[in-house]
Amino acid sequence: MPHRRYGGATAIGLMKTGLTQGHSPAETLAEHFSLIPALIGYTGGSLGETSELLILAGGVWLLHRKVITWHIPVSLLGTVFVLAAFAHLANGERYPGPLFHLASGGVMLTAFFIATDYVTSPNSRTGQLIFGAGCGLLIYVIRTFGGYPEGAGFAVLLMNAATPLIDYYVKPRIYGRDRKGRPLELENSRHDRR
Repeated sequence: MPHRRYGGATAIGLMKTGLTQGHSPAETLAEHFSLIPALIGYTGGSLGETSELLILAGGVWLLHRKVITWHIPVSLLGTVFVLAAFAHLANGERYPGPLFHLASGGVMLTAFFIATDYVTSPNSRTGQLIFGAGCGLLIYVIRTFGGYPEGAGFAVLLMNAATPLIDYYVKPRIYGRDRKGRPLELENSRHDRR
């Protein structure tokens, strides 16, 4: 029997609608979401909401080519995973698990391709970890408690606005200087002067 393809709301939109109608996440997930089809792209959604494995492969390629660093993607995905896991453990009837959050919507695309933009992300590694964690926190809060089902775009925009503040307080060490900006003292340079 051939498999029918049809248009409709994405799993994350259906989850939000199901919760407002009093259905538990387990009921909605059983009817509208399956992890394997979401990972391979056999699910409804726009670009970035389908085939999470291909998006992950593209992100790993960018990491391998040193186009991006691991700091923002890992902290963003880790924050979403941890928050979703804690909420699901606290009340599994109300909050879907972490794999649902990672495999639905644009979280993977945001982690590897949107939040890592050079111009709008912090300069230091610590700042990038803060930036990624802030994006993950906002994505989870908007998805879970907001009226909008996704939240990735809003999260990145809000954290982009916070980037100058992050860069102000978390400055990278300048080459040849310590964290306070003083020049590094080298023993060999003192002996060479004599």
